[in-house]
Amino acid sequence: MEPRDHFAEITTPRGSRVFLQGLTEAQAAAVAAQFAQPDAPEDATVNDWADKKKQCGRCQGAGGWHENVETKTAGGGTVVTKKWVNCRPCKGSGEVEDK
Repeated sequence: MEPRDHFAEITTPRGSRVFLQGLTEAQAAAVAAQFAQPDAPEDATVNDWADKKKQCGRCQGAGGWHENVETKTAGGGTVVTKKWVNCRPCKGSGEVEDK
């Protein structure tokens, strides 16, 4: 039986790292081959997309804001809570298309 003392590291698209432990050498090589990411070309479309988007001026890129909501109680008191409100121009994304 082949020893299971190898590991594989996978980086997710959002930058998190996942470690797989207890793998055989063949399994670790297979994981590495499956999740290998080729280098992005110089003219990547990410730059094109970034040029067409800009930060929303209404929410300053936050996607919305908190508003205070006051509720009267039966005993005459007032309870104030914060409610998240999505920005309508950017639909909660914080970015608007540059026209």
